[in-house]
Amino acid sequence: MATSDNRTLRFRELALPQLAYLHRMARALAGNRGAAEDLVQETMLRGLRYFDSYRGDDFRCWMAAIMRNLCRDQAPPAFVQAGGDEEWVAQIPDPAPNPEQRVMAADRAARLRGMVAMLPAGLREVLVMREFGELSYAQIAVALGLPIGTVMSRLSRAREDLRSAWLASGEGHVP
Repeated sequence: MATSDNRTLRFRELALPQLAYLHRMARALAGNRGAAEDLVQETMLRGLRYFDSYRGDDFRCWMAAIMRNLCRDQAPPAFVQAGGDEEWVAQIPDPAPNPEQRVMAADRAARLRGMVAMLPAGLREVLVMREFGELSYAQIAVALGLPIGTVMSRLSRAREDLRSAWLASGEGHVP
């Protein structure tokens, strides 16, 4: 029993400081608050269940890999569908001082979110892990089991595809 308690305490010590990070990443991957909360919960449960396989490397990276694998096993993000969770858009920092500018910014954010969602899964997950998850190229490579060059290539391609989609939408400039 003591070993199980020590294992749980050790997991808790490593996992709790990563909770905000996991929520950020889950929101970016899942697209809405409810799905993100479910994804974080399942990631934590799976992390605890398989904690014995953790080898003491980068815990954040290990948990990101678990979340990514869970996300791959689920349906596409909810925000791909029309009428996604508008709370996600509301949480994007808004520099606009008046209501018209706020509406325009929310519309741009929703379109950008949709464009990210439309990227192929391999490109989207690398982009999300880097931009939302703040993982290094090396951490992403470990989490996805890819060579670092492939991570860099996919990230470059994801950014270029996103840029091209944004410009094709008629915005004229990349935010």
